[in-house]
Amino acid sequence: MKKTVLFFLMTILIASCHQEEIPSVPDKPEGNQPIFDLSDEDALQGCIYVKLKEEPTEEVQVRSIGNTVRTGIKVLDRAASSLKIERMERTFPYAGKFEERTRKEGLHLWYNVWFSKDTSATRAAAEVAFLDGIEMAVPVPKIVSRARPETVWDMYGVKAGEWLFNDPDLSKQWYFDNPGTESWQREGADIRLVDVWKQYNGNPAIIVAVVDGGINQEHPDLQDNLWTNPGEIPKNGIDDDGNGYIDDVHGYNFVDDNAILVPHRHGTHVAGTIGATNNNETGISSIAGGNGTPGSGVKLMSCQILKSLTSTGGEVASDPFIAAAIKYGADNGAVISQNSWGYAVGTGRNTSSYINPVHKEAIDYFIKYAGCDNNGEQLDGSPMKGGIVLFASGNANTSDPRIAAPADYDKVVAVAAIEADYRKASYSNYGTYMDISAPGGALNGDGRIWSTTTKLAGNYEYLAGTSMACPLVSGVAALVIEKYGVGKKGFTPETLKEILYQSAYDLDEYNPRYTGQLGHGCVDATAALKIDVSNLHPFTLKSNQVTDNTLIFSVSSSMAGNGELTLYNGIGNKVLSLHLELEAASLHSVDITKLSAGYYTLVYRANGMEIREKFIKY
Repeated sequence: MKKTVLFFLMTILIASCHQEEIPSVPDKPEGNQPIFDLSDEDALQGCIYVKLKEEPTEEVQVRSIGNTVRTGIKVLDRAASSLKIERMERTFPYAGKFEERTRKEGLHLWYNVWFSKDTSATRAAAEVAFLDGIEMAVPVPKIVSRARPETVWDMYGVKAGEWLFNDPDLSKQWYFDNPGTESWQREGADIRLVDVWKQYNGNPAIIVAVVDGGINQEHPDLQDNLWTNPGEIPKNGIDDDGNGYIDDVHGYNFVDDNAILVPHRHGTHVAGTIGATNNNETGISSIAGGNGTPGSGVKLMSCQILKSLTSTGGEVASDPFIAAAIKYGADNGAVISQNSWGYAVGTGRNTSSYINPVHKEAIDYFIKYAGCDNNGEQLDGSPMKGGIVLFASGNANTSDPRIAAPADYDKVVAVAAIEADYRKASYSNYGTYMDISAPGGALNGDGRIWSTTTKLAGNYEYLAGTSMACPLVSGVAALVIEKYGVGKKGFTPETLKEILYQSAYDLDEYNPRYTGQLGHGCVDATAALKIDVSNLHPFTLKSNQVTDNTLIFSVSSSMAGNGELTLYNGIGNKVLSLHLELEAASLHSVDITKLSAGYYTLVYRANGMEIREKFIKY
């Protein structure tokens, strides 16, 4: 069960500004005020996000008049001089033909406000937050990639036999088909992919937005599957397609605010797992990279938010346009948003999480508008009505959702990592907010994930982490969309998630310490492509044997929303009754500590349906 609970920052006194006194912060502020739980170490300094209550009537332009700073936003002018505001720009830039829906969702009201670093970001956000006309003001969180540093070692032996594709490094990719021949392996601890490839191996109608470091456009195993903006003419300095971005042929560099994508080890590695070209006698195979015929395979859109050429894991960065990168994917045809990054924060004061509201609104926008027109209706040729957003959960070996954020946000798919023996990877985060797992590799020198990288790093390399697990789920999601969405109308992200979750194979028996904390299980491509979509389980009990006082279950879209859960003991007496509002597909938990050991019957009623399940508590 995911929850996003925000904590209130202690109020501070507002500094005075030139010629005008800013009122003191009220003891009990009214209205929709920001709440954040970030320290200055967690935040980018010199910039905050500000959301206005209404659109400015004047042009927003920072200028100095004598000793006074003016912004064009009257309410901010009161704080501009004291904060030494230097510049402002829309957080979500003008979106051209997508501006209508951008404004409809209120994203045009967000601004990046840059100011002197003499004032801390948390103090600046608090100062601005309580001004009239400001809906909220929050710091910009630092982010970090979710990979571990690489280690290269001699190749291990793999199962002999014929492969469907002729890519020479396919035998190194144990996570597609684990032979169980090495001491660190167990047969079947993989994503069960190979048999699926004969029928489903990627379709160009499916665009995957890789929100990460820049994809290496020169890589021989990736060139054919790069997304190409059909309406953009390269290097002419014009926004040909009217999407608000100039020369964005294969994506956009949101770090430098231009279309020059800088090859990045981490981003290229993630992209290769999803869509490196299959059956081209080169390098690796990928989940959805086609079958070798021209034009097959998914298309990879590069939404660059990390830049360092040498970085793999642990790269700390921050840029106020990260949210714009997520939105860009939805506006330009992507239906899958792949995110192997999270907040670079320390352990919070509480065991609850914080998602930056700008990122939340960008994620919600992607889910609503991906594959759709300005009214939210599915476009002709789009494979899905709406989008799915996936996040790596992080590598701190903790259940603290704060460390996993934004992966613990209800509406995203949170991915944990396992090793080649079904067990939770030693580094992987875990928790009841988790949705699904996938192989992420080990840290002991064996069994990492082999994928594409930059030329400087040798074009291919091993990495491990939830960063590597997440694109495995994104790739399988692309195959499911290929089967149920391409050429059809009405396939939704909710149904996609239900398919992924209900087809996942159980990991609890291998991980008794983490029962219910690795999501629905490990992603299973074969099962996902065989599942009967017309007969998805409306209610799924994670296990009918409860040993840790926690009842874990999920509901499909048919039983989502308001419902009633009732438990009866072995002699038919009602022992618990709860009214719940449940999100489809997500795991939900109920504490049954107060119930004695024994047999029980669970009854769940919602939307005119009733489900009965039996379980035993030990």
